Amino acid sequence: MKNSVLGWFAVLSILMIGCNERPENQHRAGYALTFDDRYVEEWTKLRPLLKKYGAKATFYVTQFDSLSPKEVQLLHELTQDGHEIGAHGAAHIRVLDWLRGGGALDDFYKFEIEGELNVMRKAGFRPVTFAHVGGQQTWWTDRRLLRDYFKLLRDVSMTERHLPFITIRQPIFAIDDIYYQFDGSQKVHALLIDQYTNLTRSQLKDGLIRAKNTHSVLMLLGHRPLFTPSEEPYAFSVQLLEEFLQDGQRMGLKSYTMLELVTAK
Repeated sequence: MKNSVLGWFAVLSILMIGCNERPENQHRAGYALTFDDRYVEEWTKLRPLLKKYGAKATFYVTQFDSLSPKEVQLLHELTQDGHEIGAHGAAHIRVLDWLRGGGALDDFYKFEIEGELNVMRKAGFRPVTFAHVGGQQTWWTDRRLLRDYFKLLRDVSMTERHLPFITIRQPIFAIDDIYYQFDGSQKVHALLIDQYTNLTRSQLKDGLIRAKNTHSVLMLLGHRPLFTPSEEPYAFSVQLLEEFLQDGQRMGLKSYTMLELVTAK
């Protein structure tokens, strides 16, 4: 009898320990890479690096109607690798600048949003996520973008904000909005990693550690990839990206596209 009781106690202890572990159906911690504008040929050069680390990315394309047939084909090749092609505006217009200039909001949707979507669809793409231009957005413009056009909207966050007479700095692990929590949110932010932000491998690793510990997804944003040193501010170091991917792989983190964040089950 004593041995039987001890046996049941041992089984119960194991079950209780299992309940404290991460459930099998809980989403894996990870990261999501996004790249903006229309650096299609440069983005394509990232394919071997992304394949090496099993990484996916979402490429937010602007001014789609000005792409060459070759660039359109390269975007299709990126989708064949499992990457996502998103929308970033027909003419790269900031919505608040449009409104301040006297433009009608309906015209903004017609020309900047529908104009790009129509061209992209004719080329064989069906974008369902959107990156705000210049980080400009409002709740009422977002409401219509989500209602009529997209499943997810991406904005921008930085570790430093330069305001009149003051600079606000935050460590990566303290910027809550760059971590997706699988809570159904359709409005997210990605951390800018371009050169002028002066981010380091150590800082990005801190972000990955928080993502791993909280079962969330660290979202990043870059523009033009730099394979050789340059002073270009709105461009990111490919070496830094590879170091980030190395650290993510060592931690066992999963790579997500932006659409996968809102459709993951």
